[in-house]
Amino acid sequence: MQTNKEAAIAFLKGENCDHFVNMNTVIKDVCFPGDRFFGADFFDPYGTGPDAWGVMWTNQGPSPQFDGNTVAKGFKMFDEMDEWRDHIHFPDFDKIHAKEALQGMYEGMRVDKENDVVSCLMLSGAFERMNQCIGFENALCAFYEYPDEVKEFFEEFCDYRIKCIELAHDVFHPEVIHMHDDWGTESNMFFDPELWREFIKPIERRYADRIHELGMIYLHHSCGYIKQIIPDLVEIGVDALEPVMLKNDVDDILKNYGEKITILGGVENRIVDAPDAAEEQIREEVRNSMDKYAHLSSRFCSYYIPTNEQHFNIFNDELDKYGKELFEKK
Repeated sequence: MQTNKEAAIAFLKGENCDHFVNMNTVIKDVCFPGDRFFGADFFDPYGTGPDAWGVMWTNQGPSPQFDGNTVAKGFKMFDEMDEWRDHIHFPDFDKIHAKEALQGMYEGMRVDKENDVVSCLMLSGAFERMNQCIGFENALCAFYEYPDEVKEFFEEFCDYRIKCIELAHDVFHPEVIHMHDDWGTESNMFFDPELWREFIKPIERRYADRIHELGMIYLHHSCGYIKQIIPDLVEIGVDALEPVMLKNDVDDILKNYGEKITILGGVENRIVDAPDAAEEQIREEVRNSMDKYAHLSSRFCSYYIPTNEQHFNIFNDELDKYGKELFEKK
């Protein structure tokens, strides 16, 4: 019988696994240092401060995993992308003690090497980093006003990220690289899909190629509606995508691409994350999601981004039980 780790890796790659594994709990993320500010102190328990790029962040609560954080209100590093070389300085691994930080985080997680899949979580992809520096409206306008400068920044950002991928591989050998870059609202992409294909797809292909060359799996996070570019993500070799929200027409994605890319999602967040959600409502949403989608592809698992730890624990308890039940009925 496969270990949980072996089954999860097989699931992410689209290979045969011999039992159900809850992908919400089997993946252990080591966060690449410098991409966020997570600090706090007695006077400011939520915490505001700079990441390694100089972007100011404000934590939305005492638990980064569940409360998240956002660029500090009113912050802008500069205004226009034709100025980016004067203001953006890629973090120096030695100055941020990246190697030591990665090793320390990995050791602190007390990884179960038979059952845990370890990933390196890399927050703020190229588009996110651009809008964190100059503001969202300016970032969207920059594609049209300064296309050459945006492409230059994205290429150099990609060079930096590939160095991050290589360092993580050398330090603690993760099975997965977990990259973040949000590209959509609830109902549509932030920009025309053709614009994504021109500016972002080339660097995503470079990520996928290098990750695979190093023998790792590429899991990409992008909230919101990105259905138009699912064929592109399949084409460039992204292995798995999360959290695929309901507005993306999960049925259609699974029917057309469910054997080519692992889909983690298919959950109504507004049910499971609602402050007043009852336990049975959460459990019912798990069962509804698995009943609706799991039979369409062997590469589907119910998944969402939680903001309530208690609800997340209930969700995972039900998914562990019901996922196993469905798997054994196959």
